Amino acid sequence: MPRRYFSVAEVERLIPTLERIFTQVLQLRAALRVQEQALEKAGVRLSRQMLDEDNPREKTEVRRAKGLFRGYYQTLADELARVNALGGEVKDLDTGLVDFPGKRGGEDILLCWKLGEKDVAFWHTAEAGFAGRRPIDDLVPREPQRLD
Repeated sequence: MPRRYFSVAEVERLIPTLERIFTQVLQLRAALRVQEQALEKAGVRLSRQMLDEDNPREKTEVRRAKGLFRGYYQTLADELARVNALGGEVKDLDTGLVDFPGKRGGEDILLCWKLGEKDVAFWHTAEAGFAGRRPIDDLVPREPQRLD
């Protein structure tokens, strides 16, 4: 399957959806922390194996916290999958950082958006990462390119 490249305008049209997704992601992360703390308070150390086990002898509050944690975790994974389905790659959950593949001249780049930004103003190479962000310039297509 050929790689999809985004223009600035295409990513900007996704911003309202990305904002909704990351608002949900931040809420889910907070809810996960609450359940993690409840489990720690009950003396349960969080692990993949512990979450997968269903022990009927566990205290009700532990079974409840595990169930909530699993549900929140799955919903978080679903939200992140939505970003991937849109064509983005989540780079940082806490800041809502997402990269979309783009082109600058003939070079493959990543169009960089972060929660709170109202437009796409930066790009970087895969090697440079977020620290190498540069302002969008005339070599980065603002509109989709026609395939004539």
